[in-house]
Amino acid sequence: RNYSRAFGEHRVKKFVEQASPFEAEVTLFKQVVALVATEEPRVIPVIAAAYADDRLEEMFKREIPDGIPGGRSALMSGFGPLARLSQRIQMAFAFGWLSKDLLIEFDHIRKVRNDLSHKWDIELLERKMREFIEEKQTPFEKQLGDGVRLPENFHESMQSIDRSRVRVVWMLGRLTYETRLWVPALKAGIAPEEALYGPNAPVMLRAIAAISVNATREIACT
Repeated sequence: RNYSRAFGEHRVKKFVEQASPFEAEVTLFKQVVALVATEEPRVIPVIAAAYADDRLEEMFKREIPDGIPGGRSALMSGFGPLARLSQRIQMAFAFGWLSKDLLIEFDHIRKVRNDLSHKWDIELLERKMREFIEEKQTPFEKQLGDGVRLPENFHESMQSIDRSRVRVVWMLGRLTYETRLWVPALKAGIAPEEALYGPNAPVMLRAIAAISVNATREIACT
């Protein structure tokens, strides 16, 4: 048992050492966070869903093996089984290719994005946004105030839409991080939660977290 644990720890350490910081993805994340922090509230789910769609598409293109009849691109275009965001979320969930709680959060975002895109009644849209924020989104901002990077209970004085902005920022950060490293961890025979969120996580996590903390401070102060 001790040998197996030591061997597993060695594999995690080796994986973390070889994980790239993926600076291009971090830069793109920083750009989308700036939009989430400042855009009109009803635009936020549209931005978040579009970003999630792109990140999931890139993940599937990287991780699905070559040699599929018709090519990998056929899966993600036209009437392919991975052509829509809903299908990409479902398949990532079914394969265990990302955290399941994260995929559920983005499915809520996808649904409210559809409502905002296809309905014209302003009162109905505002009600949908309230339901989304108050009933669908997980209020994990309560866990962010550690008294060091962010003040304890910083969220209590924030408007509901700004709490939602904070939630979206951190979810997009996790998505950026996991779409790059979750499946490689699986392929290396490592539990992704341990490799990506353990005590010696890849450096990409620190970069994503720093951007998320700064954005949270900006949103909280506006």
